[in-house]
Amino acid sequence: MAQPGKTNRLRVLHGQAARTAPVVGGPLGTPDPPDWLPEAGQDEWVRVVDACAPHPTWLQHGDVAILTAYCATWATWLEAAQDVAARGALVPGRSSADASGEDGPRLVKNPAVQIARDAAAQLRALCRELGFSPDARRRVDVGDLEKNNDAERLLT
Repeated sequence: MAQPGKTNRLRVLHGQAARTAPVVGGPLGTPDPPDWLPEAGQDEWVRVVDACAPHPTWLQHGDVAILTAYCATWATWLEAAQDVAARGALVPGRSSADASGEDGPRLVKNPAVQIARDAAAQLRALCRELGFSPDARRRVDVGDLEKNNDAERLLT
């Protein structure tokens, strides 16, 4: 199995040159979310941009499309997950065949279960692309923190 790559901090400690991530249009800053995103997607946009703000090189202008896709997918997953939480994994069937059960309508799989599953798979892929998972963060050079804190000073 291949060994995971070294972080830039380890490279520097071992006397190697740090890798630099290519800048795509410069740091993103704190832009407003697209107006057409659902409210949950807009809230997630603000949360992510705020969380990445201490690392000014993490999100760049070239990442806007994938960040938008992530936030839209988040809103879809959240809506489906809330539906499953409210109605359950099984719901009364609506077709005439389902309505003819002896004890009332027959239960069928809630369509929101599949929607949530598909959105979760897409979220995992988008999180990897944006460096939001622990494994992905190891592979991404997020640059230096804007404001150094005690823990950051100990690691450098």
